Amino acid sequence: MRTPSRRNRALASLASRWLTVGAIMLFTSLVTAQSAGAQATPEGTVITNQATATWTDANSNAYSSVNASVSVTVGFTAGITTTSAAIVTPASPSTSNNLNFTITNAGNGTDTIGTVTPSAAAGLTITGYKIGATSYTLATLTTALNALSIASGANVVVTVVYDVASAQGGAILPLSLTATSKRTPATNGASTTSVRPPTSYGVAVTPKGATIDRLPSNGVQYSQVFSVQNNGNASETFNLVGAAAPGTAITIVSVNGTAGSSSTATIASAATSSITVVYTVANVAAGSTDVLTLTATSQANPATTDAGDLTVRVVKAALTMTKVAYRDNQTTVINNTTDRVLPGEFIQYKVTVTNPGLAAASTVAISDPVPAEVTWQSTTGDIPADWSISGSGAVSATLTPTLAPAASRFIWIRVQVK
Repeated sequence: MRTPSRRNRALASLASRWLTVGAIMLFTSLVTAQSAGAQATPEGTVITNQATATWTDANSNAYSSVNASVSVTVGFTAGITTTSAAIVTPASPSTSNNLNFTITNAGNGTDTIGTVTPSAAAGLTITGYKIGATSYTLATLTTALNALSIASGANVVVTVVYDVASAQGGAILPLSLTATSKRTPATNGASTTSVRPPTSYGVAVTPKGATIDRLPSNGVQYSQVFSVQNNGNASETFNLVGAAAPGTAITIVSVNGTAGSSSTATIASAATSSITVVYTVANVAAGSTDVLTLTATSQANPATTDAGDLTVRVVKAALTMTKVAYRDNQTTVINNTTDRVLPGEFIQYKVTVTNPGLAAASTVAISDPVPAEVTWQSTTGDIPADWSISGSGAVSATLTPTLAPAASRFIWIRVQVK
């Protein structure tokens, strides 16, 4: 009786091991299925596993097999993925740009989007959202998504509508959207797109075709301000070069505070910088001209360049003088060929100065020694307040205002013939 008892115990032990192996295999298959997201077993699936054991005894007697089975039901595992383009390149500035975000239910059962959270870098402004042709605000978009059931593996495309500000050329501006599972709020998926507006270039320099008159410097330095405007959509550094043509009258001293004829300036997009060119004018013939030019060239894109120019004309003051003798009435001219003056007679000299030059004459002064044959009586200016007059034996008269080109001024000197 002992031998059969030992055999039965051995067979029972063997059957137990087979059942254990079957259970391990079932557990392993469940873990493998759960880790493969795209192949996750659908929620609600009932998984039944049955193990069978057969045996014989030492005398090869056959016995009916035994079996055991177990069932498990698959629960819900959330999964949300959000995808979008890696890079987009709208213009700066631009409006109503569309960027699609695909929100996919990667879970193993039907789910709903609980929330969507956008994020946009400075320089981007989100103006709205769309699903298909229907437009939404963020609040109404959330409401619509909350009511939308998405089957496992299915997706919904949310379009973010946005504007790009000016001065964003060459910038990298992140735009992202995060979506969460409504059934499992801790589960979310996010995607970020780099918005990279292309850089555009442009520059304008003024004035153009301007003219100015300048006296020879004689130690004086002149300044000309050019306006350089960055018409591109990004901050830009420009090379600045001053030039004079033909260069016979002008010598450039500095450009934008830098000695010599060249410099640089960094100017923000759409901004204007005032660039000062300092120069001197040589003592050359009146009427000589030089063209002063300032050229601005983009360092990043040398094909982008512009120049402003100013024609400088050299001007000088000149002076002519006439002196005419009149009877004491200041209207009758004394002709020395036909007329005579008598001792004791009062006569008047009219001394006139005229500026035939191209520049105003300053500190105009008349000096007139009175002849010994006459006695000085008085001196008056055409506009007395404009003249500083002194002297009797020798008259000195200084004009206080400048004498403009082509203008004339005069004084009267009254004398008595001895």
